[in-house]
Amino acid sequence: MPQGALASLLAVLSKEGAIQLLSLSSSGMVSGKESIRKLGLSQKVYYSRLSELRSLGLVERRGLRRYVATAKGKAVLSLHDRLQSLLSAGDSMPSGDSRIILTYPEMVKSLTKAIDMANRRIKIATRYIDPTVAKSIFDAVDRNVQVQVIYKSGKVHLGTLALELVGFLRKEVVKQAEIIRRNTRVCDIPFSFAVVDGQWSGIELVGPGDTFLSAVEFRGGIFARTIGILFREYYREGREFPRFW
Repeated sequence: MPQGALASLLAVLSKEGAIQLLSLSSSGMVSGKESIRKLGLSQKVYYSRLSELRSLGLVERRGLRRYVATAKGKAVLSLHDRLQSLLSAGDSMPSGDSRIILTYPEMVKSLTKAIDMANRRIKIATRYIDPTVAKSIFDAVDRNVQVQVIYKSGKVHLGTLALELVGFLRKEVVKQAEIIRRNTRVCDIPFSFAVVDGQWSGIELVGPGDTFLSAVEFRGGIFARTIGILFREYYREGREFPRFW
């Protein structure tokens, strides 16, 4: 996805027919008058939405006229359906279940606190490496917490930089680095997000120029399960990273 993909994604999905077209393509769609009729869109709007979904990597063409949702597209659709289900339930959410984070240091502080308190499992999808977060992840591996990582394609790998960052703090980091490597997948994720112990989760919102805009942290299993679906789909799509020493 292009830089600022979250903003682009939300902008496209909010447009007329976008979700309906993505849903139709999830089981394979033959482009033409019949599909346009099913969606109830004008021809201009239909082709505009199809082009936008393809540019975001949510839909791909197979053959001359057949279009199918990609793994990313299916993950987005699944996440959308889960959120719609939560919103339509009509249950009021208790105060404190979510919080907007306005600065990058505050986001790092919140994430590392969650990682440092983890007892079972950490799932983190990240576009870059923060030294404080990297150290917390290595400490979690020391505590036998299961860690799964998705790292953005084309970036410096987690293990390489993490070794440089924390190597001076302990002599035996190769074991931890190998554990992290085995559980790391490389994938073109659009933004950073994490799930900790199935109860804490967070998403970083990306602004123009791939810059930090804000973040949102959630507390509770409902939010964690929803974001966990997104993690699972990207993790499955990702490729293993080779041994880096």
